[in-house]
Amino acid sequence: MLKLKLDALKHEKTFRIEESLDWKNLELNGESYPYFKPVAVKIEATFSRGRIDVKGSVNTGIIHPCDRCLGPVYLEINGKVDALYLPEDKKTKYVEKSVELTDLDNTFYYNPNDELIDLEDRVIEAIVIEVPIKVLCSEDCKGLCSYCGINLNKHPDHVCPHLEKKESPFAILKEKFK
Repeated sequence: MLKLKLDALKHEKTFRIEESLDWKNLELNGESYPYFKPVAVKIEATFSRGRIDVKGSVNTGIIHPCDRCLGPVYLEINGKVDALYLPEDKKTKYVEKSVELTDLDNTFYYNPNDELIDLEDRVIEAIVIEVPIKVLCSEDCKGLCSYCGINLNKHPDHVCPHLEKKESPFAILKEKFK
């Protein structure tokens, strides 16, 4: 359960969460990527003058297809959770005074009358941020043949028969300039 109990946090001033979550898939950009190991979460929240600082780590692994050959890539994820929660009643004052701040992405607002703050989204963000923009099985991945789709890593000597038959799209220009 990735929820902060506000009463306990206000009383204790520090609240720790250590959990191993058995999530099945990470949903990212309309795709689903399976986890190959549990999501290990360690979070510490501290309460001071209405502010809640949330810091921690998320460790897991997902299976993502290689962007060149589509083979499975086992990505180890070591993400960081870093968020600041402020009471909703201070939202307008804080935003007006923070004009010089350039990044408010990790600032969130909570209702002081609520019982819980759900941290699941912060954990998912920590995972998503660690997924590279381009996932490769290896730096020298040769990818797939652009004509027949055969994996060039498994068949490095492949010569596509379709390549020889295909006429250049510029062949018509060659005829015009004769």
